[in-house]
Amino acid sequence: MDEEVSGAVQAQARERWNQARRQAFLQRLYGALGLTKRPGELLSFETVQEKLRLTQNAYRGLHQVPLDQIVGSVGRYNDFTRTFLPLVEGDSWRWRRVAELQFETGLPPIELYKVGDVYFVKDGNHRVSVARQFDAPTIEAYVWEYETPVGGISPSMEVDDLIVKAEYRAFLDRTLLNRSHPEQNIVLTEPGMYPALELEIEIYRRNLEQIDGEPHTYEEAAATWYDLVYTLAVDLIRESGVLNLFPGRTEADLYVWTARHRKELSERYGEQVSLRDAVSQLVEAQQKPGPVERMMHSVASSVAGLVHSLTPERHDPREGLAPPPQDYEPLGKLLAQINSAEPEITYRGERGEHWRQWRQALRAQVWELLGMYHERADDVKMTIIEPSLISGVQRFKITLTAADGLELPGYLMRPVKLDAPAPALLVYPGHGTIRQTAGLEASIHQANALALAQAGFVTLTIEARGMGELAQVDHIALDNVARLVGRTWLGMTLEDGLRAIDYLQTRPDVRSSHIGVTGLGLGGGLALFTAALDERVRAAVIQNYFGGNMEPMAVLGHGCDFIPYLRRYAELSDIARLITPRPALYAYPRNHAITRVAREFFDRMRPLYEIFLCPDRTRFVEHDRNDNYDGALAAAWFERWLIEEEDTSVLLVPPRE
Repeated sequence: MDEEVSGAVQAQARERWNQARRQAFLQRLYGALGLTKRPGELLSFETVQEKLRLTQNAYRGLHQVPLDQIVGSVGRYNDFTRTFLPLVEGDSWRWRRVAELQFETGLPPIELYKVGDVYFVKDGNHRVSVARQFDAPTIEAYVWEYETPVGGISPSMEVDDLIVKAEYRAFLDRTLLNRSHPEQNIVLTEPGMYPALELEIEIYRRNLEQIDGEPHTYEEAAATWYDLVYTLAVDLIRESGVLNLFPGRTEADLYVWTARHRKELSERYGEQVSLRDAVSQLVEAQQKPGPVERMMHSVASSVAGLVHSLTPERHDPREGLAPPPQDYEPLGKLLAQINSAEPEITYRGERGEHWRQWRQALRAQVWELLGMYHERADDVKMTIIEPSLISGVQRFKITLTAADGLELPGYLMRPVKLDAPAPALLVYPGHGTIRQTAGLEASIHQANALALAQAGFVTLTIEARGMGELAQVDHIALDNVARLVGRTWLGMTLEDGLRAIDYLQTRPDVRSSHIGVTGLGLGGGLALFTAALDERVRAAVIQNYFGGNMEPMAVLGHGCDFIPYLRRYAELSDIARLITPRPALYAYPRNHAITRVAREFFDRMRPLYEIFLCPDRTRFVEHDRNDNYDGALAAAWFERWLIEEEDTSVLLVPPRE
């Protein structure tokens, strides 16, 4: 081929590459905005192999394989979309060279693993990507096939679907319900639900032993649970007709959801709620306008799929965010780079000692990014300025001396009738003030520090720098100046919070091993970061938190909670994983614009609790308090983990690593 033709081929290959990169960005954007239901990510063969326990394969020869049945890769699943559009800018030269080969001579065969009805690329990812860009229907491939014991694997399947199949097999292996009750049809559709049932059966087994006074095997308990609990509940679900309100879901899904809903209602109202009442409330809630109806009155407002609520009486923190940028704009280019690069220290399934090393490395990196220098102190100076008595609580206006000598105003509150040391809670005001959390001013914080003290806890709330009594210069200005010397407002505020914990642990009326942290909005974010960075915090309640670390477009509005360079190393879900296996409750307002993205963030973090066999230690709750703090919910959570749990050191260790 002469140079002129070669130059033309190179130009065409370059254009195909640019086109593929544009399509990759748009595909990820549409997925983030919820405008497509097609799977967006390649499946990891390693994950599939582990989950389905694939061991034996057989060579099947050379075949023409439909390209749309190739859904995953060995090792390079992060480099391409599900349709094999390239995500890594650095792959340009290699991809274009393969494209030139396609123009000139055609592509040589690739190597594939077959699992069920789908294929995974062993060798030839770029050839698959180029072939799809050229609209080829098939590709020639050498095929090795794995046998799978869990039925068909389809091209539209997600990793979650594979996990569910693997969990179902593990559930049957442990319960043997397929033998004792061949008619059983416990089909679930979400990861983590089978382990939840296994935990429920184990608790049921222990109760049987206490009642009968004799041991029961797990298989015996499972059979009895199925006869006396599960089937009766399913009959009630069928009778209610609630399943018709959840298209695509199963009776078993509704059983698990109803059990969770029933437990949450019992914790909220302090009394047992009947199964029939829990089902009735689930029906009532589902019959309200749902996501589809609300979306008809909403507009897409950000890359992360935030749907802007038009409800007039609520303040939407996402209101005013810039619309999604075009891929040819500077911000569009930047977001494309962010979305295409995998963070260096993101969680990759580490267990045991590797998990502990990962956790230590990420914590150290976050400390460095925030410019934090906290060292624990046993002699924190506290001065009482004004004592008072309100509704069974002693409320002390105080100052706490920070590590740099700044006097931090605060309120310390304790129940008047306190016969023994009690658990203590650090309550962050966030964008509010200590007067609001202490009950001296009405606000959405609902006097949470005071209310939690009335619930039996010692509480401490301290003023954030740049807020309330320390607002001589606002917190954004403080952050700007702090960054000149490698520090951040967020880091300084967290240091003050850790200093407050230092002080709480020295008080004789506090159980030093029973410390919790909570807050609303920005305060919820501070609670999350504090729990992630300091294991002295044994339980956390994060309410209504939304910010730049969760949604990049929010950084355009404010950056006070923004960790510099975080996405180079980790995502916010990784920060939340640092709390594992300690209890963490995430509470957000029902039908609110921010709740969807918060749920997505939670769902990325939640599986680690299930892997570690402690799914009951984390929960995502949608409450009816709108933008307000739900004090009853927080009090119930802290009571469960800081009062009922006599030895909180067990919360530092997962039941299984």
